[in-house]
Amino acid sequence: MHLEKLREQLVKLGLDGLLITDKVNRRYLCGFTGSNGLLLVSLDQLYLFVDGRYIQQAQQQTSGVTICEIPIGERVEKILRPYIKGATIGFEEETITYQVFKRYQQLLTAENGKLIATQNLVEKLRMIKSPEEIQAIKQAADIADRTLAAVLPLIRVGMTELEVANEIDYQSKKLGSEGPAFETIVASGSRTALPHAHASQKKIRANELIMIDFGAIYQGYYSDITRTFAFGEVDEYIKTTYQQVLAAQKQAIQAVSLDKSLGDIDQCARQQLDKYHLAKYFSHNLGHGLGLSCHEYPSLMPHEAIRIQKNMTFTIEPGVYLAEADFGIRIEDDLLVVESGHAESMTKFTKEWMTIDCNR
Repeated sequence: MHLEKLREQLVKLGLDGLLITDKVNRRYLCGFTGSNGLLLVSLDQLYLFVDGRYIQQAQQQTSGVTICEIPIGERVEKILRPYIKGATIGFEEETITYQVFKRYQQLLTAENGKLIATQNLVEKLRMIKSPEEIQAIKQAADIADRTLAAVLPLIRVGMTELEVANEIDYQSKKLGSEGPAFETIVASGSRTALPHAHASQKKIRANELIMIDFGAIYQGYYSDITRTFAFGEVDEYIKTTYQQVLAAQKQAIQAVSLDKSLGDIDQCARQQLDKYHLAKYFSHNLGHGLGLSCHEYPSLMPHEAIRIQKNMTFTIEPGVYLAEADFGIRIEDDLLVVESGHAESMTKFTKEWMTIDCNR
């Protein structure tokens, strides 16, 4: 089905084929998970070019694919030559280096063909998930939920952020994750005001905020969750700000519908935060697509015109970062657009204000 839809797009664009250089797109289209290789999608065939290290893996993971071995010391262009002679071939402009582009351009020119840039042809297919993909993302979300439940009781005064991050990664794998979705973020105290703080050697103290942002991977599909907690008692202003961010997140989730664009949802959260004079502290997009990549096309950002469709999966994660007040708050969930056009949260861990006992 994916290939049929992709080939329809190739015909509309006047292309005889498409070079897939993005490894995630390659996996999506043919199942091959190797770290190196080139996939050529023609109007009636699939050709996977790999070196000898990956031949057996490619044979095991793919079907209906012609596997072409790249000999030691040879470049893929030499092996690719007979398959693109006189053809108009598209390439993924966002996932190719200039050096590689020049080599493909020289090849197509020498073979009386044309090389044409394309944008997000495969990503637009990946944007709408199959039932099997949705189930895998839900499982990854469940692992993340259970990881938080396992880790929060383990946090103690004096632990470093890095120690908590390591515990999250360990517990997540123990519960079935294939690995961390990205470098696990644990920030505490004033470091919560850093939107993407790296876990550090800072020791966690009593009566400060802790922000945790991480994800799990299940069958190649990702989850991504952020929660912000009080570790002991914190200022009432922090609690009030938390409730305001939570209100903005809930408002954005409730606004999801098939008659809106992704930009509309981003604006909904910003308008809600603006009521509390917090919009100027919200310094990133509202969310991002989620699937075979943790951060995938499309983004929920201002003026994004892409319409919401059934079976889209994306995050909604408003955050405010008040450096002058030494704290920040972000709340993130993974959403699925269901049959009715509304959003269902796949991450279930509570996001109501939570105070963790710091005296245990």
